[in-house]
Amino acid sequence: MKKEKITIDELLTKIPNKYELAIVSGKIAKKEFAKGKQKSEIMDEVFKDIMEDEVEVVREINEEN
Repeated sequence: MKKEKITIDELLTKIPNKYELAIVSGKIAKKEFAKGKQKSEIMDEVFKDIMEDEVEVVREINEEN
């Protein structure tokens, strides 16, 4: 039995901005790839982690005064 793929629409319910979603996913995937994990499995794991709320987006506010 094949597991279902997580859709972009599902991911956008957790991280509503598609650009932030791409940046966050890419940063996590890069770390996992450096650990030596197989490339084909990394994104599925990253998306699963996002859906299970194991990923938190932290926004920095730059104040220019």
